[in-house]
Amino acid sequence: MVPADYQPFFTASVAASAGLIGLLFVSVSIAPERVFGPAAEATRQAQALSAFTALANIFFLSLTSLIPHVSFGIVVTIISIPALLQTLALLSGWSQWRAAHIVWRGLFLFLASATIYASELQLGIELWRAPSNSGLVTTLLFLILGAYAIGLGRAWELLGAPRSGLVSNLAALVGLRSAKARGHKPDGETAGGKKT
Repeated sequence: MVPADYQPFFTASVAASAGLIGLLFVSVSIAPERVFGPAAEATRQAQALSAFTALANIFFLSLTSLIPHVSFGIVVTIISIPALLQTLALLSGWSQWRAAHIVWRGLFLFLASATIYASELQLGIELWRAPSNSGLVTTLLFLILGAYAIGLGRAWELLGAPRSGLVSNLAALVGLRSAKARGHKPDGETAGGKKT
């Protein structure tokens, strides 16, 4: 069972993650063929899967933390496994990342997600062994915040929002440098080096 000091966070997290999952379902249901249809882009499917995985992970962790007399370490361990497996399955989209010119961004988000869920798995095992260690629960809260960032970011991309954050700019810079190093012109650049 989670110490009482953490229950307000988990209670708010249940409500927030449930609301965000509902909004994700609504956004996908407006045009489901864009995400799950036969002509759907693999990147959209990955965005939807990644957003849902993050938000569902948060929801179930937060909800089960409120159940009295349940070993929270076992719950964290069990819930982290499908999230980690779903994230590993995203690697199957590597060729689509290359085709869409989002390899660096895809790799960064994959590594961030995998790190969060692998850390959850490790924390779950440690909480299983030492259920009264409040430092482990605090660390888990920060991982949950990271999962919120991944889930919201992927949902934002799924909606078609422009990529203009720090990660996008760094990924574009790395992609631009690697394209020039290989002797290729970045998308939209003419022979004179000007953008079209």
